Amino acid sequence: MNILKSLSRQLTRSTPDVWVSRIAIYRKLADAPIRDVSLKKGLNIVWAEEPEGEDDKRDIAGHSAGKTTFCRLLRYVLGEKSFANKSNTGLIKKAFPNGYVGAELFVKGVKWAVLRPLGENRNSYVLKESTIEVLIEKKGDAAYQDTYPAKIGLDALLDPLESATVVRTNEPIKWGHLLAWCTRDQEARFQNIHDWRSPRSDSDWPAFRFPKSDPLFVMRVVLGLFLPDELVGEEALSKLQQSLERAEAALEVAKKEPAYWREHYDTKARQQLKQILPKDGGAIESAPLSSDEMLPDLKRYTDKAKYELGEQIGKLEKSELALQIEINSLNETIAANKTELQQLAGLFTLESTAECEASAGLKRNEDFRQKTQENKDKTCPFGDVLIGQCSYVLERQELVKRNAVQDAHTLEQMEAKRASARAKVASQQKALKHGIQSNELKRTNLTKQQSKLVVDIAQKKVIQTELDADLENLTLWKLRHEAPDKYAKLQEHFGIIEGLRKQVEAKETDLNRLLAEHDTNRDLLNTIFSAAAKRVLPSTNYDGRVMLEDRELHFQITHGGTMTGEAMETLAVLLADISCLIYNSFSSRSYLPGFLLHDSPREADLGLRLYRGFFRFAAQLESDFQELGGCPFQYIITTTTPPPKVLINDTYVALQLDASKEAELLFRRDLSKSPEKEQLDLIQ
Repeated sequence: MNILKSLSRQLTRSTPDVWVSRIAIYRKLADAPIRDVSLKKGLNIVWAEEPEGEDDKRDIAGHSAGKTTFCRLLRYVLGEKSFANKSNTGLIKKAFPNGYVGAELFVKGVKWAVLRPLGENRNSYVLKESTIEVLIEKKGDAAYQDTYPAKIGLDALLDPLESATVVRTNEPIKWGHLLAWCTRDQEARFQNIHDWRSPRSDSDWPAFRFPKSDPLFVMRVVLGLFLPDELVGEEALSKLQQSLERAEAALEVAKKEPAYWREHYDTKARQQLKQILPKDGGAIESAPLSSDEMLPDLKRYTDKAKYELGEQIGKLEKSELALQIEINSLNETIAANKTELQQLAGLFTLESTAECEASAGLKRNEDFRQKTQENKDKTCPFGDVLIGQCSYVLERQELVKRNAVQDAHTLEQMEAKRASARAKVASQQKALKHGIQSNELKRTNLTKQQSKLVVDIAQKKVIQTELDADLENLTLWKLRHEAPDKYAKLQEHFGIIEGLRKQVEAKETDLNRLLAEHDTNRDLLNTIFSAAAKRVLPSTNYDGRVMLEDRELHFQITHGGTMTGEAMETLAVLLADISCLIYNSFSSRSYLPGFLLHDSPREADLGLRLYRGFFRFAAQLESDFQELGGCPFQYIITTTTPPPKVLINDTYVALQLDASKEAELLFRRDLSKSPEKEQLDLIQ
């Protein structure tokens, strides 16, 4: 049965948006490639033969033939940041320090030649409408890890999508997401439709916050299974869900508050009580908050502690008052000593005044003597005689002589008394100063003691207040912890959450109703998946069904009811991916790149009969599409199980490897060997 003709639809594309026509591995760019693989649109098989019988004694060189590494290299030239897991990356870099992988690929009809480093080199190189050989010669444009997908037009494939973000998280949809879907990890084992990458692959892909709903959302967006009005509703629902998440997070914080604060105040109260009542420490540790009986509890211990603190405060206040009295007495003594010191300093001022008066008398007498001596030959205007012979002047001169002798004697006596007085006063001053310093030191020490007492008193009064406050808070938070329904803050949170949940449910109901009204595209995908399941499965009783439950995409194989088991789940994933490729060819609103890579699905518990039937189905699809004008997809599948005999030919087998022959490994050498060991083997 030709599935395509049964759809009664016109193709919307006849060639993949992305496909690889050639991939080559270089030890170094100056040499010929060690692998040069041509690929085509349609089915491409990479077959790694392994010994089949238990009696086969052939060695298996290295870890594998390299089919998964080949897949990783394809992903690498299509924009993934890594080309192997960490251990294999190290082996490849060591073996090929100057190595490159080259490819010729098409993006939206534009041919690109690319080179990406396998060794220590960092840059990739790209050249439009070229070959690998020309690119090696010309080098082309440099491209870096983060810019490589945009450089060759891969990022632009996302431009037509109805939504540029995962609405629920507002995270951008990236080419790396789409590449992950189209090139599932072998490590993910095809266990479900939304698991694309495994942490074991070390692929460094842009992961999702919600690992199920987010990839399913991206699948719907890429397949065009959203309508604009539905996306508007999804955005509104997303905002409600984000508000609900924040409200639920706030509720969890609020729920922890009573337990936290109860524990906080309980611990604080018991520690304070044990410090105040050390003899009761053990009993305080286990005492209940309150007791109806006359048993010790925290309330009674609090009263006891407050009383004990009151007694301590009373004693401290008495000690502080006694210190204040002593300080006051010292202040009075210091003040009296300072007054006496000032008075002693005044005595010298009086003596200095008397001395100055005596000295002034001597000076006046000397001035008179000098003037009369200078004017002795002059005539006195009053007596008409010479001044030196004037009786008045002569009498006065005699008097001055007598006074000068007397004043000099007086000064000598005064100086003697002054020296004695100075010595006595200096001794008294020294004693007073020493007394003042000593008393001031005592006052300083007493003031420090007083200050410490004042602080101790204040602290104990604060503790008294805190004991009551802690007990009150402990009682309050204990009640809130034991009866959260009485905690107003929690009730407020519950109310907000309940309201948001009702809004979310209402919006989801609206979206589900809207979805049911726009089922045309889903019906097309369902028809394709159903026909694919019937083609691959051996009985006509099998069927496939595509559903949008809760607006999430589901692919199920049925046989009366839903089938379960590893084989059916794996087959459902494989057929879902193929069905999406077919759907992409008939829907103008679907934007899959048309490139699909499955790495060893047989190893994910797919039965041999189903496996071979699936191979034949993929080959038939290629043929059916060619009849309609061209194959709009490239499908690459790796296997260690021989494909159906009809497909073992150059048309379908693009690369054949053999794990038992080193020359037929992907890199044509055992990567576990050191370069030195390899050279030695070549010499021998």
